Amino acid sequence: MNRLRRKACVALLLFTLFIFGTMMGLRTLKPTDGFSDLAPGMELMPLVGERMEQRPNHLIESAGQNGGLHSDTKIVFSNSGPDHSIFYDIHIFYYLWYGSPQMDSSYIHWDHVLVPHWDPKIAASHPKGRHNPPDDIASSYYPELGPYSSRDPEVIESHMAQIEAAAAGVVVLSWYPPGVADEHGKPSEDLVPAVMDAAHKHSIKVTGCVSPAALQRPDRYQCA
Repeated sequence: MNRLRRKACVALLLFTLFIFGTMMGLRTLKPTDGFSDLAPGMELMPLVGERMEQRPNHLIESAGQNGGLHSDTKIVFSNSGPDHSIFYDIHIFYYLWYGSPQMDSSYIHWDHVLVPHWDPKIAASHPKGRHNPPDDIASSYYPELGPYSSRDPEVIESHMAQIEAAAAGVVVLSWYPPGVADEHGKPSEDLVPAVMDAAHKHSIKVTGCVSPAALQRPDRYQCA
């Protein structure tokens, strides 16, 4: 019995020393010693960039088909060098329904109706009515460009430049049938060509979000 007890104590001591040593080793690690803080595959960008130096500008490559990187991430190289990239598996929604008095004679969507609280008892004490731009807008965040108009070419260009800088490769437009809009907005299908032209300048692709609900009840539009 004493021998078994001694073996158990020795095993416990060795396990304790192992845990202690592991913890001390982890404390000495730097953040860069573990996983890369870059997006998956980004640490390989300089290697891919070297192979692309002799290729034409704006050449689109698939990392999964070149270099054996086993990734479907597509990379766009431009004059900014190998550190410049756009990922076409990253999509961002882009809404065209905002308006301003300068471009549209009135605020559109920025003056959205105040959303009531889900609890009727609390909703009774909440303010009612509409938002009052330009200081009070229907958004949790105030845009850097102010309550802009989606029809402003300079705004569209600025947005595409920001999207490119964020490395998102595709903008998704909410599609309504021609001449149709939600109850708070105006038709915006005529803006699509301008968005496509601006996106093309920044190597960004454009797609649409089409939902049967938009055909039947535009005021309850949801993307499927």
